[in-house]
Amino acid sequence: MFAREFYESDLLEQGSGEYDPSFVITKLGAKTNRMLVAGLLEKMERRETDHGTMYLGSLRDPTGLHMFSVGSFQPEIHSEMEELMAIHEKAEPTLILAVGKSNSHVSDDGAVFNRIRLEEFTITDGNGYANWLVSTSDATLRRIDNFQKTRDVEPSPDAHRAVGIAADLSPGLIKAAGHYGEVDPEVYMVGVLRALDRAEGNLTTFTEVEERSSTPSDEADSGGGEDIQELIEGFLKSGDEGDGLAYDAIIKHCTDAGVSRSEGEATLDRLLDEGRAYEQSFGFFRHIDAS
Repeated sequence: MFAREFYESDLLEQGSGEYDPSFVITKLGAKTNRMLVAGLLEKMERRETDHGTMYLGSLRDPTGLHMFSVGSFQPEIHSEMEELMAIHEKAEPTLILAVGKSNSHVSDDGAVFNRIRLEEFTITDGNGYANWLVSTSDATLRRIDNFQKTRDVEPSPDAHRAVGIAADLSPGLIKAAGHYGEVDPEVYMVGVLRALDRAEGNLTTFTEVEERSSTPSDEADSGGGEDIQELIEGFLKSGDEGDGLAYDAIIKHCTDAGVSRSEGEATLDRLLDEGRAYEQSFGFFRHIDAS
């Protein structure tokens, strides 16, 4: 699954029993418990807690960031996390292919923040990443196609069977229809096109890094960087009720104002580097008053 489909989801299905699985249901109807993700390692952090050491990180694919964590109760992969920490500290571009379990946090105001509890991973190369991009594009196109079939169709198993909607997607699509309202699948189609473009291109150049590294200088030339910074800082000041603001909420605030996702992400990174904002907890940010 691509990052955008996952991080835009806020419909959670909890099992009734102690050991029943829980799911994140996406706007395209995927009931997600575990997923195969991949991307460029963008962040790694070791954090000491009352329960022991945990690790936090993120992977960037063509649609956004997959946030992941490794808990203190997963000591079997801590040594591998330390190896990733060392690679990240050397600023070596690294492509990761990983399996993880969906893990959602619900804030006091009801906002849902999704991340992955990493279970297994491997460092891959451009060919391996390209294979994942193609496979994930294929899976996403299948969900888009089945979602399109639900248009003007009653959200019921019988109605779905009548128009040929896949049986494995039908339950999630029914629940999604009752929760999300109007959904534009074109935003996910754009992600597929970008992913296929990456798969066909020269992956050894790590295009995602080039896009992000070029953004600050482009903003400085246009004079738009300061406006975006004021937009984010203003939102951090006005919207924070004490727990910080979720990463996705900040970026959505930017895109709603007509700022591209890459510009918003780059500006937030710059605020962190300049000490004008800090990450209070993983994925939640607060403003620092420079005065």
